[in-house]
Amino acid sequence: MGKHYDLIIFDLDGTLVDSAADIVATVKYIIEKYGFEPKSDTFIRSCIGGGARNVLLKSLGEDKEVLIDSEILPLFKKYYEENCAVYTSLYPGVKEILDHYQKMGRPMALATYKIRSATEKIMKALAFDQYFDYLVTADDVEKPKPHPECIQKILAHYQMQPEQAVLVGDTKTDFMTGHNAGVDVCAVTYGYGSSEVLKDLGPAYMVDAMSEIKELLL
Repeated sequence: MGKHYDLIIFDLDGTLVDSAADIVATVKYIIEKYGFEPKSDTFIRSCIGGGARNVLLKSLGEDKEVLIDSEILPLFKKYYEENCAVYTSLYPGVKEILDHYQKMGRPMALATYKIRSATEKIMKALAFDQYFDYLVTADDVEKPKPHPECIQKILAHYQMQPEQAVLVGDTKTDFMTGHNAGVDVCAVTYGYGSSEVLKDLGPAYMVDAMSEIKELLL
């Protein structure tokens, strides 16, 4: 059964865009530059989630934490910002869904732990920036997902209560962010999260394709 929501909040990576190839390429650039042990694309992709620092810790090893914080992370961010829209693409059906809700006059916001400069560059490059009136990025919060600060900022902006909104995301972190903020969660199974893990968490909705949400989020 579908339910009406006054506000739809979208995660970015793994939900609206497949950005894995550009993130993997940036990690491989770091690995080559520092002469670290090579890692497969599949392994690096499995490390994606929770922001750049988390990806680096998982990909390079926590024994490199001091080096990551002192010099690798700034280098990663600079290189990624310059190359964040080389291979990144929209998932099938995303433009159609965003267009559908825009025509309905439904407010849409974005909650991502990607830095603002890269977020805006990707949105403009893939021509979907016009659908969103409000973005909360890594630069806009003190506490990252799964802390609910990003959702709380969005709700405050629209002067809405948690029950009026739904979060669409692809990972356990997204689910916990929505849960902690008191909003319903629609989990997509095609992104970077495990569909089995998402199912066990018990989100309000689960979809295998973006096109399915318009039958659920009314």
